[in-house]
Amino acid sequence: SRAFHFHKTTMSNDDDMTPTEREQWLRDHGVQIESSADRRKAESALSGTDRPLSVIEQVQRLSILDAAAGENGVKFVYLPHDTSKKIQTVCLPSRLVEALGPAGDIIPTYVKSFFADGRSIDEKIFKDQAAKQNLLGGDMEKFAANAKKEKLATVSEGEPAAAAAKEEEKTTTLSSSSLMNATAGGSTETFPLVRPSKTNKNEGVYIYLDEVGMLKHLPLNTRASQLAQQCGFHPAPNFYGDVFVGRVSSKPMLHNIDIESGDIMDTTKEWIVRAPHENVLWQQAINEATGRSGETQPNHAGTEGVAAEATGNDGCSYTWLQNEEEVELTVPLIDDDGDETVNKRLIKVNFLPQKVVVKYNNECKVEVELYSKIDVDGCTWTLDKKNLVITCEKARDGEIWPRLELSG
Repeated sequence: SRAFHFHKTTMSNDDDMTPTEREQWLRDHGVQIESSADRRKAESALSGTDRPLSVIEQVQRLSILDAAAGENGVKFVYLPHDTSKKIQTVCLPSRLVEALGPAGDIIPTYVKSFFADGRSIDEKIFKDQAAKQNLLGGDMEKFAANAKKEKLATVSEGEPAAAAAKEEEKTTTLSSSSLMNATAGGSTETFPLVRPSKTNKNEGVYIYLDEVGMLKHLPLNTRASQLAQQCGFHPAPNFYGDVFVGRVSSKPMLHNIDIESGDIMDTTKEWIVRAPHENVLWQQAINEATGRSGETQPNHAGTEGVAAEATGNDGCSYTWLQNEEEVELTVPLIDDDGDETVNKRLIKVNFLPQKVVVKYNNECKVEVELYSKIDVDGCTWTLDKKNLVITCEKARDGEIWPRLELSG
C-alpha cells in the first residue's frame, strides 16, 4: 500500500508509463508517496549500530544539552507546545535522505516515530469529530481508508479473494480502536504554511503535526497557531502537541532544504512577510482551475458570534461563545413560558481554575469541567431576564478551544 501526501498534479501520457515510471513522475512533481518498500528502507536506515540519531533522540538531547544534536543533513525546526521550551533546530540525517531520496519530502517519515507516543484516543472527541467530519489533521474518511488498508495488509497473499473481501467488509466503518491501530506507529499530517510557486523561488514551508493530536487530547500549540496566523490563516488553525517545521524546494524535483529556528521566530523574514499574499494567489489559482470557491478553514466551536450548544446537569441545554480572551456561557435558569421571575439571591456560581458550577435554588444547573484553565479573578456573571450570563477570562490569551468541556 502507498500513502500519498502534498498537492495533486496533472500527468501527461499516463497510459504510456509503467507503474514504476508513473510513481517516479509523481515523486518528481511534488506528490509525496510512501510505499511499503519506502517504509522498509526507512526502518533499515534507522536501525543498526551505525544508524543516525532518531528525531526522538535529537529532541531528548536538546533538552539536556540545549544545543543541536550534531547530525549532518538538512536542518528543520522543533516547535514544542510548551512555551517555556525553546524553539530549536534539528537535523534530517543525510543517510536517511540518501536512502529514501533524493526526491521527496522525507520529514514526515522521519518524525512519525515521535508521534507514536502510546496515548489513547479520547472517545468523546472522536465521536464528536466523526459526526462533524472536520478534523484539522486529515478527515475521518481518510482515517477509515488507512485503517482498512492496515487490516487488509494482515491477509496473506495466498488467501482467497473472498476472505480478503470479508476482511474489508469488517472495516467499512471506523472505530476509535481501528483508528488507534492505524496510527499506532505514528501518523504525520502536513500543513502548508506556504506552498512552492514561481513567485517564492519554488520554496514551501510546512508544519508537521500528529495527525490525531486532537483526539489524543494533546495540549494546544499556540506558537504554531500564531505562525500560521502570520502566514495569513484566519482564524488561526489549532495545532496540538509538539510540531516540526520544514522547508522544501520543488525544483528541479521536490526535496528538503534548510530552515532554522530563526527563520520562523523572526517575523520580518521575507517568506513570512510574503506568505499571506502567496496563499491568496494559490487559492485564486485553485479557484480558477476548479471553477469553485475553494475550501476554507472551518470556524471553531463558539466563534464568529455563532453560539454552540451544551447540555446542563438538569438535561436542559445552554449555549456558549468564545474568543481568544474569554468564554461566555448563557444558562437558562427557569422556563421562558412561565410568569416566574428569577430571584438573584438563589443564584450561586462557583469559579474554579478549570471548572464552573452553577446552582439555582439549590439545584445544580451546570457543572462543567472546562477544556482549559480560566483566570478565576477575571470571571463574572450577570442576569439577563431569565438567563444567567457567565463570562470567564481564559488563563492563556490567544487560545481557541476546540470544545467547551474537558473529556476524560
